[in-house]
Amino acid sequence: MRRVALLAVALAIAVPARAGGATAPFDIQVPLLLKALTYDRNLKTRAGDQVRIAIVVPAKAGRGPAEELLAAVRALPDRTVSGLPVTFEEVTADALDQTLRERRWAAAYVMPGFSREEIGQIKRVCESRQVLAVATSLDEVDRGLAFGVGAQGGKPQIVVNLPSSKACGTEFDLALLRLARVIQ
Repeated sequence: MRRVALLAVALAIAVPARAGGATAPFDIQVPLLLKALTYDRNLKTRAGDQVRIAIVVPAKAGRGPAEELLAAVRALPDRTVSGLPVTFEEVTADALDQTLRERRWAAAYVMPGFSREEIGQIKRVCESRQVLAVATSLDEVDRGLAFGVGAQGGKPQIVVNLPSSKACGTEFDLALLRLARVIQ
């Protein structure tokens, strides 16, 4: 119950507007993603002894968004999820499949700059490896990625693409789904 209350308070915080209107800053996205992972009943089965999150970057794009995300991670007071340590590691989309084969991963945080076709390929890789595909923009969740935190009306909004999240091996608790916008 305490987890739900904390998540509800976090969702009530005002979010500064960014271009596109559906994107929240990483200092809002990252803590909400980590909190949401505590509601995944399959997390420990999928992740093992550590919550590894791949930061998927386009090969030809700048590192700006990934650096912003890593700055938000460094600012976190606690980097654990359900008692497991959390690590973030950059990987190019070209190396994603091989990287996800080598170890157990909880999520793949997909940075901006990918084409629709590339997003589709990343989605398929994540589903085949049982890794939650996390979008930086709500538009990408609408297009098929499994999870995202954006902004709606100046407030953070969690969006779960239920078919995609289930295909990625997650089983989110109803308490989270009640607070999120769920895409059927």
